[in-house]
Amino acid sequence: MEIDLDRLKDNVQSLQSYFDVPIMAVIKQNAYGLGALTVGGFLEQLGIGFFAVTTVAEGAELRQGGMKSPILVFAPLYNDSAQLEQLWEYRLIPAVYSLEAAAILNEYALKADRSVDVHLKIDSGMGRMGFSPEELLSSVKRLKELDGLVYKGVFTHYSNAFEKDMDYTAVQREKFLNVVAELEKQGLAIPLKYSANSLAALKFPATHMDMVSIGSAFLGNSTVNPAVPLKRVYRCRVKVLQVRSLPKGSYVGYSNTYRTKQTTRVAVLPIGYTDGFGVQKKNDAFRFADYLREQYHLIKSFFRPDNLVFFEGRPLKVIGKTSLQLTVVDIGGLPVKPGDIVDVSLSPLFAGALIERVYMGAAAAETDAGGMPASEILAGVREAAVTGTPQPKTH
Repeated sequence: MEIDLDRLKDNVQSLQSYFDVPIMAVIKQNAYGLGALTVGGFLEQLGIGFFAVTTVAEGAELRQGGMKSPILVFAPLYNDSAQLEQLWEYRLIPAVYSLEAAAILNEYALKADRSVDVHLKIDSGMGRMGFSPEELLSSVKRLKELDGLVYKGVFTHYSNAFEKDMDYTAVQREKFLNVVAELEKQGLAIPLKYSANSLAALKFPATHMDMVSIGSAFLGNSTVNPAVPLKRVYRCRVKVLQVRSLPKGSYVGYSNTYRTKQTTRVAVLPIGYTDGFGVQKKNDAFRFADYLREQYHLIKSFFRPDNLVFFEGRPLKVIGKTSLQLTVVDIGGLPVKPGDIVDVSLSPLFAGALIERVYMGAAAAETDAGGMPASEILAGVREAAVTGTPQPKTH
């Protein structure tokens, strides 16, 4: 997996130029598969001053790697004493999503004799984590009594910002702002208010508030705002393992699902499901229209499969079932030989942890947040994997 830090830098600068408010970089799930430690340190160098992750372990990894900026943890597990200890040890900012969570945090803060900065999470209509507006407003008196907590931020998350229609996003925004206004009336004024994820921030400027939360936009998979040009920052490349010629009538792969119609030249690639190749997120079709749309795309892809492998820009057809670690492609008359490099379509989110992340571009030679070139960090991690020496992970 090649990650072009020059392109990432261009994306960051495009986003910074567009927004009039600070960016909180969401680098959960290993920075969407790009390598949280290297990417986080690089973003910190570029002037990003606030970060967010999902778990305490992710936040601890960034601190161990030398990152100094504030780090918000979206989903800390409050009934785990080890996680509570790490919140204090690494000075992480926990999201508080219930009165019970607030009480547990406060008790620990009093024992540790050190208060903790927190951000309140409001469920404005996604139905996932957070205080409902009613729960939060009925808890104001108790929250104000918790002396171990310092309320620095309040946020929500939009459930439908990927749709063309922003009507429901507008409803969530209004509900969120109403709750925040009522909190202030009841004496709980919180300085930092934010709500916009990447899509909402790029499509709906009214969601910008005091800060925007940018995550997937850094990858540059697509842009929904012509004023913010974004470039894809990654590509996955594989060396050809074997080239061979199969006679007419040969079966390829498990279950005999494919049979050659003529003598066929094929290449075997050392990549498969265990690496994330050919894997995609399940499309949960809760609405009948979604279900029909999913079936349409399945039928369409059966007759016209997407091109997933390319040699010098020319598509190669995957034939037979992709197996755990091997894939076969039809190379026709192309001059492909063992050791040649082909490009494969693989999302970093699904790319297996053992796939090496290689950082490219002039920026890759620059230092990370800890002052060490990215190449040296990766070398250190690979050495630690052999020697067993504990080191921060990069992928």
